[in-house]
Amino acid sequence: MGVAATRWRERQSARGIPEHILRAAPADPWTHVPTDFAPPAVPADTPSRTAARALAERAAARTCAGASLLDVGCGGGDAAFAAAWPEPSPVARVVGVDRQADMLGAFAAAARERRLPSGTVHGGWPDVAERAGRHDVVLCHHVLHNVVDLPPFLAALNDAVRGGGGGVVVEMLPEHPMAWLDPLWAHFHDVHRPESATAADAVAVLGEEFGIEPGVHHWEREQRLPHGPEWVARRLCLPAERVPEVAEALAGIPPRRRAAVTLVWSP
Repeated sequence: MGVAATRWRERQSARGIPEHILRAAPADPWTHVPTDFAPPAVPADTPSRTAARALAERAAARTCAGASLLDVGCGGGDAAFAAAWPEPSPVARVVGVDRQADMLGAFAAAARERRLPSGTVHGGWPDVAERAGRHDVVLCHHVLHNVVDLPPFLAALNDAVRGGGGGVVVEMLPEHPMAWLDPLWAHFHDVHRPESATAADAVAVLGEEFGIEPGVHHWEREQRLPHGPEWVARRLCLPAERVPEVAEALAGIPPRRRAAVTLVWSP
């Protein structure tokens, strides 16, 4: 493992929730609500969508059969269905991978609404990579900061791309998505978080391990993800009766940033 991958691993490992706090948590702090990830009817026009659409159009022109698209950590399918919009779509089929079965249910339902052929694979990446198959376009949005060992995860993304000009589109935040809550971990738990792994660290791993220099696009989201006091209390492993305290503490820290980064490459 190279220097960049080791740095990523160390920074990610150090940001885990202490075991005594996790054991006492009233609810799983990692579980997401599918409705928070429902794909909009009209997707935001982002660098991630632009890159995925371009890859899909290139694949469709090459095969004359439409592009196959894999969405790793798909949630409700925002990334996949953004690339397939608007009609006529270059995407002929989408496959979603997710650890949460209810997310996959939402993904399949959204595909049916759009009359887009689809498949789902339940499990974590890269464990289920073989079941997911190979595709023209591989998307992975807001998953990398859940990964400790980045090289095998990225290698499986690369291997999932069919030959002939396909590619990978990764969307992430400049730093760990929970880094903005570091002051509240100190306030409520006396836990002092170390420096976060960054998008620049991920780029360094791609270069060091695979000789890949991705296209890097910095931009800002139109909307922030959920960040209300109830949502934050769950992420902090706090019970519902402490939500008023969380609301008060939230007023004293900067709001969740809207900055995002898109990485694009062909293996």
